[in-house]
Amino acid sequence: MITPLVDDATWLEQHGSLPVWQVPLVPTLVVAPHPDDETLGAGALIATLRAQGVPVEVVAVTDGENCYDVSQPERENMRRAREAEQARALQCLGVMAASIHRLRLTDSGLHLWEAELTDRLMELASPGMHLLAPWTGDFHPDHEACARAASTVAKAKGLPLTFYFFWTWHRGTPAVLDGLPVRRFLPSAAALLAKQAALQQHRSQLERAGGEPILPGYLLGPAAWPFEVFLPA
Repeated sequence: MITPLVDDATWLEQHGSLPVWQVPLVPTLVVAPHPDDETLGAGALIATLRAQGVPVEVVAVTDGENCYDVSQPERENMRRAREAEQARALQCLGVMAASIHRLRLTDSGLHLWEAELTDRLMELASPGMHLLAPWTGDFHPDHEACARAASTVAKAKGLPLTFYFFWTWHRGTPAVLDGLPVRRFLPSAAALLAKQAALQQHRSQLERAGGEPILPGYLLGPAAWPFEVFLPA
């Protein structure tokens, strides 16, 4: 069980007066360590881009197969379930299956595959793209590995990079963001609704028979904020 260090109301108050960020309306490559990260951290932004006809591609780095401590057959079932959930969620956000790149690297072990991840992102990142990845300090080794790989690719190709957050809101405190130029993105009501519809597709993370799911209700407050928080790198 994860006990957030700071309650949701405190984070809301902390971020309510952040400067507003205007998302670049250019083709965007979203790096998702696990199925659902793209929805939790940037679902409304993705829906906004797609509603305006901006191409969005999602790199599904892992299939999230190790989210629970289960047997190998159950793990394979979870892999298939989470892949299907992510596809349905992204469809809610306007991203079709053809725009999802599945790398199938090891869930909860990305530090061992960081070089391969960097190489694959280097292949997928095109001139003129905007990269979106988890923050380098997002309190999860897989998120941080994705951040480092995206940073390497952005620097090598001269592409803009923006970080999104999720575990920061539960494992961190406002002090970890002190001095960083974090910004608010203000989505439309339609984009916020699309995000909620997408989140509901991730049933394996929201419900678990006989135990606590990865995403119990008390961790979902940030996903319902009327804005999303980003850090342009």
